[in-house]
Formats: sequence, C-alpha cells, structure tokens
Amino acid sequence: GCARPGTSLESQGKARGSSRFGASPRQTSAALILAHLLIETMAMRRSLLAAALALCAALGLLSAALAPAFAGSSAQSAIRGSRISRASTIYEVMVTNPSVGARTRLNINEATTVEEIITKARKEMDFEMTFLDGDWYLYEIEDETKPLSGAMGQYNLRPWGPEGMELHLLYQPKV
Repeated sequence: GCARPGTSLESQGKARGSSRFGASPRQTSAALILAHLLIETMAMRRSLLAAALALCAALGLLSAALAPAFAGSSAQSAIRGSRISRASTIYEVMVTNPSVGARTRLNINEATTVEEIITKARKEMDFEMTFLDGDWYLYEIEDETKPLSGAMGQYNLRPWGPEGMELHLLYQPKV
C-alpha cells in the first residue's frame, strides 16, 4: 500500500512485524543464514583453488630444481657427447657456379665425397634437371685445370673465412 502521511516505509514495516522487503523476521534470518552458507562455500572453494594453485607451483619449482638443466637427461647428453667426439670436424665451403653466378654454402667433413657435394650444390642452385646429369665437375678455385674426385679429406680443407675453401662447380658436357 501507500505510505501513511507522516510515517516512513520502514516504520510501517516494523509496525506490521515484517522486514523492509515484506518478509517476516524468521524468513529474513533464514535468508541471512543461506547467504552466509553460500559465502562460506564460495570462500572455501576459493581457498581450495588457491591451495591447489600453490601446490602446483610448489611441484613445478621442485621438479625444475631436481631436473637436469635444459632438455634431456645426463644419459642422453653423454650419448650425444660421444657422437660428437666421434664425428669429424665440420668445414663450411662455398660452392660457386661462375657461369651464372649461383652460390651456396655447404657443411662438409673429410669423408664427404665430391659426388655428394655436386649433388647437394646442384639441388641448392636448382640445377636438378635430368638432362644435365653426369657432366658436372668440381674444382678448387685456385686450380681449375684438375677436377676434384674422391673424399674431401685429401684436399686442403680449412675453416670458412677470408682464406676459406671455395669450389667451382662447372657444367662441361662432352661433345
């Protein structure tokens, strides 16, 4: 209803024995208890979530502290180290086709054959056409009179730099 003149809505509700929203005191206290239980449940869930996150963080830190640095185990690094020690030195060579100016850099070792270098260089320079097969020769840039053959370990391999090894790849079809 309408408010009586000279009284407030709150005083009218108290006079009728009800709360501000028209509920009895018993209903109001039940609503407060229910609200309190909901808040406690939400707080408990929040604290359980916080505890779970803290536990995950602690386990992550513990596993990071106990795990070896970077990836892999010490057994794997020992295996890798033995493979590296058995492998020969890697050299970088520059292979140039002077007739078109195409160049590529290849990593080789002493056991790499001239045929392997020719195959890799042709692929890198896009000279893989089948009609060009068979007539490719590799020369040291200092001496283009004698084609290279066999394993590269027999030649003066040196680390790449100003005095590094540059090879010329030439297509010389037989007439």
